Amino acid sequence: MISFKRVSKSYGKDNKALKDVSFDVEAGEMLFLTGHSGAGKTTILRLLMLMQYASYGQIRVNSMDISSLPSSRVPAYRKKIGMIFQDHRLLNNKTVLENIALSLQIRGYSDSVSFKNARAALSQVGIAEKANFYPLELSSGQQQRVGIARAFVSKPDLILADEPTGNLDPDLSLELMQIFENLNKQGITIVIASHDLFLIKRLQKRVLVLEKGELIDDFSPQKNIYTP
Repeated sequence: MISFKRVSKSYGKDNKALKDVSFDVEAGEMLFLTGHSGAGKTTILRLLMLMQYASYGQIRVNSMDISSLPSSRVPAYRKKIGMIFQDHRLLNNKTVLENIALSLQIRGYSDSVSFKNARAALSQVGIAEKANFYPLELSSGQQQRVGIARAFVSKPDLILADEPTGNLDPDLSLELMQIFENLNKQGITIVIASHDLFLIKRLQKRVLVLEKGELIDDFSPQKNIYTP
């Protein structure tokens, strides 16, 4: 599904966000990226989303080399990826339902199909009753549920989540992770960047540990979780 081969990302001569990183992710896998702030977690997600390009190395997704994919092909590539941000990035002038439906409308789905599927997605994340609310009328946890619904409503192959529980208490964080687990059981590959080691340990998923741009360990569920 995902293959990083000796990938580096530099921002100027002396600022390397990633240094010679290699790893593979199987289709249908759910795993975490962890490490201190600035370790390179978000950079990996940005490279996968083609928000940025690698400086060196090769990245393959679904057997496609995206390392130098032309900009004209990026929109089509992104259609099979759902992205979730810590700060939600919802449109405050649109209702919850409209925010989710928009993800399908921009992919060319009709309004009727878009809104039907958006309602189903809202039900799956447990806030169907909030369909006609606006984002600022929701709690942070509810807004993140909307963000998750928006990410999977198009039935992507891959979901990328950047600190999705960073602003939530432990109970809400665990509830959201259970949603991710349910999506993973549907066959969606999920990569989550998180510094919440307690939550990561609870989930017992594979963990890639980054430090100053280097991949320093790759934990199986049977190993102890890295503690900085």
